[in-house]
This record gives sequence, structure tokens and C-alpha cells, in this order.
Amino acid sequence: MNRFFTCSLVAAFGLVAVGCGGGGDGAASGEAPATEQPAETEAPAAGLSVPDWMLVDEAGKTVTLEIVAGKDDSNNRWNFNGYSRGNGTIVVPAGYNVVINFRNDDPNIAHSIGVDSGTGNFPATFQNPEPVFAGAMSASATSMQEATQPGASESISFTADAAGEYTLICYIPAHAATGMWINFNVSEDGSAGFVSS
Repeated sequence: MNRFFTCSLVAAFGLVAVGCGGGGDGAASGEAPATEQPAETEAPAAGLSVPDWMLVDEAGKTVTLEIVAGKDDSNNRWNFNGYSRGNGTIVVPAGYNVVINFRNDDPNIAHSIGVDSGTGNFPATFQNPEPVFAGAMSASATSMQEATQPGASESISFTADAAGEYTLICYIPAHAATGMWINFNVSEDGSAGFVSS
């Protein structure tokens, strides 16, 4: 069979499968959709969604984030979960405990993570940075030799005790300045979730 005929056959089969009910969410037949949010997660505010790497536990007043540095090739692997240059916003409720399970998948260079009060125009290097919230920064955050190395993981935990607009950044020299940051907002109204821009 030639390549064009094979591709056409595959496309036609896909249309037949969809027309026969394949790929549906089961709503018409009374079945529950295959992808449901965990019971402990309240529906997010308008525009926000709760991705699979974010767990909001209202009863425990905790938000757990699985954040991966260098998840893909975007921004030279200087990204968090594939987002950089402020093109994503994490929102957590004020007063919640936030746990960040941080992993560095960049095969070439160390990264760090922290919540900073700056919202752009980051310096090339940080001198003794202080996180906005006590505990909201990974160990040795400015050191290329001692920060979270390729393949390594680290967890940080802090209380987001002041509503406002902040950033989640990498403190390694030049990383934040060249885009390794996303927005990190603490909501007064209790909203939580993520939105990309």
C-alpha cells in the first residue's frame, strides 16, 4: 500500500470510531467522565484549572505542587513544568500550607526554586536572596554547585500567609533574568488553581 492510502485509511477509521461513540465522555449514557478531579479539590475560580501536578486539600488547608525544572526543551530547559517568562500563574489560597516537591530534569545544569517578591526585571545574580515566605526557597539556591543538581529532588514547605502577587523563580545566576520564572499568586478569596497565558 502506498503511504497516502495508508494515512487515508487510518483517518477514516478514526472518524468511524468517533462517530460510533469512541472518544466520548460517557455523559450521554449516564457514565461518569474518565477524568474527574479528586474529591478534596473544590471547583476552581473562573479561568483557573487544577492540573494533575497540583493537589488542593481544603480540609487540611494544604496545596501540594509537583514542580519539574527542565521538563521540556522550552526556554533552553530553564522552565517550571514547561512554563517560563511569566506565561503561567499558580494561585494558592492565603493561609494555606504549600508543599513544593521539586525535581530537576535538566540533564545539564543545576536549578533552584523559590517564591520571590519581584515580578519581572530580575537581576543577573542574586546576593543573599530572601524568600517572601519562611521556608519558600530550596537549599543553596544561588549556587550552581550546591543547588538541586540534574536528576535530584528536594521538597520545601511554607505557609502562604500574605495575599499578593509574587513569582516562582530559579535563583541560579542568569536563570530568572532569562525567563526561568512564573507567577505565584496568593488569593484572599480562597481561589486556587493554575492558568497559562
